[in-house]
Amino acid sequence: MNDLSKRKCPAGSGWQVVTARGNKTPTPKTGNGFNVYNPSASQRYDFVYNIFMTIFKMIDCIRKNKWRVGLAAAVVLAVILGLILFSIHNKGRRKINTNNVGPAIDQVSTDTKKQEANTSFGDDQALASLPSCGRSKEVFSTFPVKEGDYSKIIPLGNLNPSSHTFPTDHIYVEVYDPQRPAAVIRASGRKSLIAPADMWIYKISNSEQVGGITDWAIDFSPCKDVKGKFGHVGTIADKLQAAIDKAVTNCNEYKTGGHTYKSCDFYGFKLKVESGEEIGTAGSERSGMLDIWMSDYREPEIPRANPARWSADRNYVACFLDYFKASQKDQFYKLLIGPNNGVRTKEPRFGTVNVDIPLTAQGVWFYNLTGKLQNEDQHLALVYENMETDKQTISMGNSGNSVGLPSASYQFVPVNSGKVNRNFSQVSADSTVYCYDTKSRLDCVVKSILLTMPSSDKLRIGSNPKGKCGSGTQTLTNFVEFAR
Repeated sequence: MNDLSKRKCPAGSGWQVVTARGNKTPTPKTGNGFNVYNPSASQRYDFVYNIFMTIFKMIDCIRKNKWRVGLAAAVVLAVILGLILFSIHNKGRRKINTNNVGPAIDQVSTDTKKQEANTSFGDDQALASLPSCGRSKEVFSTFPVKEGDYSKIIPLGNLNPSSHTFPTDHIYVEVYDPQRPAAVIRASGRKSLIAPADMWIYKISNSEQVGGITDWAIDFSPCKDVKGKFGHVGTIADKLQAAIDKAVTNCNEYKTGGHTYKSCDFYGFKLKVESGEEIGTAGSERSGMLDIWMSDYREPEIPRANPARWSADRNYVACFLDYFKASQKDQFYKLLIGPNNGVRTKEPRFGTVNVDIPLTAQGVWFYNLTGKLQNEDQHLALVYENMETDKQTISMGNSGNSVGLPSASYQFVPVNSGKVNRNFSQVSADSTVYCYDTKSRLDCVVKSILLTMPSSDKLRIGSNPKGKCGSGTQTLTNFVEFAR
């Protein structure tokens, strides 16, 4: 997704068994690993045929007192049965590349793999074996994009509904013009993505917009308590490609922002890279932005109104830029450029996702959500803008379509009294219907919106049929209801 594109105002030796009927079984290889034995239907028939023929031969030899031949037949039978049992035992294990050439990586044990389905593809295990971070936040020393190869940074909290209805939990580094990244890449070439520290890569993903462009994501960690992720990576280095050729793979399809995507995760390895090492290219034809996520488990959990809605990583969101020396951070501050080239000066300078104020309207709201948050398309956020920080916004997902509120970011300047454009932090479950005269950030469409809180964990919102707030009492009858 182009998150900001709409912004306008050699092989090892092996062995093989030849069957009685002259067919060859698959060839398991030595080297960095082995191929899982997975015979075809005809090959399974050959195994059964061999077993019966060997049993018949053994019985016939014993009956004729040819004990040595019978014993040899028994050994052959035992070997065949052993191969079958070996195949069954390893069914479902990952297929490992037989090429001996490639980077040294730590493979995760088979028994551990059984646990990974319940632990975000083994993140917990991969991190647990890393060195401690200590207490210092000066974890990184090299910016992941070379100076001169990027123009600005968008801090935490950006809004771009419906795919980013909630304040974003990652920053953006603008590498290419987000309006036309593919054209710029064709004209000027790709920009290097650099490891910001000595660190370990433990998961790599790709995402294909079905019928369109594929880009990559790289999960990394410099130490056990801090982990990060690069998104919208255009290409990955050969060293990383060699690692995923040996990795566990999990693929699925999903929809967000009105598009269908196919994504694959590659995990079950731990690859060491050095600070300054090129690990891929930054930005992709899908987005001119490099996305960077960070989670720090040494810090207090973000005070969500309902933490059960969120995965662990999103309850420990941190800003990547905060993990450099102070002198480097001073340079980053100057690049926090938003609409109309304004620079964010509000603290925290690198933005925030800490937006919920319980018992008030301010924060994020969920539409018919059971379990943890998967995507944000249907939901709602009532928050401050991350760059135009004097404004609040109604960030509406696509669930508002049924009540005349298309997915958009509706802005206004909040006030601290009355029922019109009231600051979200001062709206509570007091039976009052509040009215907001807003303007869409992207297309400048004026929209009047009504909302009320029937209880402390419920909020109703809809379009104002009068078209403007005015001074009279408002009634909200056509609405969508959200919950904390």
